[in-house]
Amino acid sequence: MEFLRRMWRAFQTIAILFSFTVNLILVIALGLLYMQLASLKSAVNGTVARLEAIVQELGDTRISTTIPIRQSVPVAFELPVQQDTVVVTLAPVPITTAATFQLPGGGGTINGTVFINLPPGTRLPVRLNMTVPVRTQIPVNFDQPVDIALGASGLDPVVGKLLLLLKDLQALLDLIPGP
Repeated sequence: MEFLRRMWRAFQTIAILFSFTVNLILVIALGLLYMQLASLKSAVNGTVARLEAIVQELGDTRISTTIPIRQSVPVAFELPVQQDTVVVTLAPVPITTAATFQLPGGGGTINGTVFINLPPGTRLPVRLNMTVPVRTQIPVNFDQPVDIALGASGLDPVVGKLLLLLKDLQALLDLIPGP
């Protein structure tokens, strides 16, 4: 019986030492895990803070650039022209027309044809009444400066949602124990 008691005491001693060793190993493992978790939490907190700053800057960002415009615009219309003007002949202008001549003293009339050459430089008054078709391409070449506020152009709602998401992530991180 003494043998059994000694065996029992030896078993208890071994069990206590084993339990102490296992608990010590677990406490050390938990301590190391806590340090790793604290380090990870600190790194993630820093990343979330940087992301929050970047998202905020995104809402305040402006696009400033110059857009070169290089194209042709087709133009087609009918131009009515109604005006009196004077034209000058550049070369001799032959004119052939029918004419009636009255003989003096009631002697009658003679019908005939008149042939006249107008010399160059003759000024002729004319009345223009016509429609001029205009069909052309107008070149459009200029640089257009542009300054667009991204937030005001529709990015603000997305930036707001991203900031809320980052605040939710920060709240979850705050639930993790550690510095």
